[in-house]
Order: sequence, then structure tokens, then C-alpha cells
Amino acid sequence: MSETTPGPQAGAAALIDDRSLTLRSLLEAGVHFGHQTRRWNPRMKEYIYGERQGIHILDLDQTLAQFEESLEFLRDTAAAGGKVLFVGTKRQAAPSIQLEAQRSGQYYVNNRWLGGMLTNFRTVKKSVERFKELKAIVEDEAKAAEISKRDRAHMQREVEKYRRSLEGIQEMSRLPDALFVIDVSVEHIAISESRRLGIPIVAVVDTNCSPEGIDFVIPGNDDAIRAIQLYCARVADACLEGARIHQERLQAEGSQEVGRGPEREVAAPSTGRVVVEIKHPPRRGRGGTHSAGGPRGGRGRAGGGEPAGSPEDAGDGAGTA
Repeated sequence: MSETTPGPQAGAAALIDDRSLTLRSLLEAGVHFGHQTRRWNPRMKEYIYGERQGIHILDLDQTLAQFEESLEFLRDTAAAGGKVLFVGTKRQAAPSIQLEAQRSGQYYVNNRWLGGMLTNFRTVKKSVERFKELKAIVEDEAKAAEISKRDRAHMQREVEKYRRSLEGIQEMSRLPDALFVIDVSVEHIAISESRRLGIPIVAVVDTNCSPEGIDFVIPGNDDAIRAIQLYCARVADACLEGARIHQERLQAEGSQEVGRGPEREVAAPSTGRVVVEIKHPPRRGRGGTHSAGGPRGGRGRAGGGEPAGSPEDAGDGAGTA
């Protein structure tokens, strides 16, 4: 027992240090062990390699290929500036979910999924704001001293209640761009809300679960601590790499904007002066045309008026005569 107790921690450290994802690393983490054959879900048949001593064995070739595809999707999501929500509330998954989500700068839920956390996000945001306000009061000694001991104790209990459920999403100002889930049967409410909102789901699916509705299925053991630590560590690495790509892209765009900035400042005034110079002459020309039209009209009246009046005058003169 003395050798098996520290085994998961030592194994997790070795897995985290070894960043490569191989069949050997999956095998050592026990990813291939499924549930008892009598508890299997027929929809997972295509991912099952065989059985041994009444336990289903998963096909690690498929697991490796689909795990790499899932990591690529999460990497691209983070590279586009998106955020991933880690979800794992069962006892075996909670520590790894929190540790790796914090390491990669993502959101997480590892205690209890509150109904409507995604579909009723506006209300959840109000709870988050309430949690921040109470936490600020409790952590500020000056403000806490102004409150009675009874109220302070009540406030402390309320903060702890909020902390268990909302600490991992207190900085989440909008809906996540993807979900990473450990054990889809336990987190069925989170799966349902994500599907309703069209949020892509990456999930570890064991032999006793259904892969339906999961966008990126990772067939694997969702109970072994070492396996869960491996999943979370690799997902966190993919998110970190995507975030690094995103930051490099932003820096490159920023440097290009700075380089083009002076050119735009010089070109804009010169363009404005040219436009003004081009527009004014036509206006003068049109004004000159109108002024010229007046004399032409006057000439028309002078030339046409006098001849028109001469016959009348002549006629009058003739009649007089």
C-alpha cells in the first residue's frame, strides 16, 4: 500500500512533464480500462477493443486519434481568443479540473453544476457580482470591523457557499466558447445546456456512457485519477499553446498598426487638401456658368426684344400714318 498511495501523484507528475501524447502514456495512465461488461452502453461498441475478466477494454488507437483531434480543436479555439470551461464535479476529477484550469487561465466548475449556469447566465452573473461584493467586504478588515460579529459570520458562510460553486467562473463575463467535460453521465445537465446553446463539447466518454450529442468524443476511463490528470494536463497545454498563438498574433497586428500609423496621418491631410482643391473649381465653374447665363438671357431679351418691338412700333407707325 505504501507504494500504491503516492503512485498517482508521482505518475501525474511524470505525465505532466512528458508533454508528448502517445499510446504508451495512455496505457500507463489506464485510459484503456472501461466498466464492467454488464454496465456497458451499446452506443460505445465501436470504441471497444475487447473484454478482459468481465471488464471492457477500449481501443487506444481510436482514443489517441480522437484525443489529438480534440486537442487541435481546443488549441484553435484558444488561438482565436476563445475560452474553455472545464467541468468535472466528481471527487476524482475536482482537484485536477481546478489545478489545470487555473494553470491555463480557463474557467472551471468542480463542485456542483448549478442548473441554468449557461442557459440562465444573466442570473448567474448577478450571483457572481454578489459573491465579489461579499468577498471584498469580508477580506477588507476595515469594512469587516464595521459589521457586527453575527452579520460577519453569516456573510462568511454565504461567501463560502458562493465560493464552492462560482469561484471558477467569477471572471467569466460571457458564455464559454467550448466545454471540456469529465464523465458525461454525471455532468448531463451541463451537456444539455451546452447542446441547447450550441456550445461545442469535448468530453471523455467511458463504456457506460452515450457519446450522442458530444462533438468531440474521447473514449477513455473517466474514473482513474491518473487518467483524469492526463486528460486535464493535455487540454491545459493545448489551451496555453492556443493562448500563446493568440497573443503573438495580437502583438504582430499591433506592431503593424504602429508602423502604418504615421503614413496614415501624413496621407490623410494631403488627401483632404487635394479633394478641396478639386471640388472648388467645379463650384466656381458652375457659378460662372450661372453668371454667364444671366447675360446670355439678357442678350436674348435684348436681341429678341428689340426686333420684336420694332415691327410693332413700325406697325403702329404705319397705322398712324
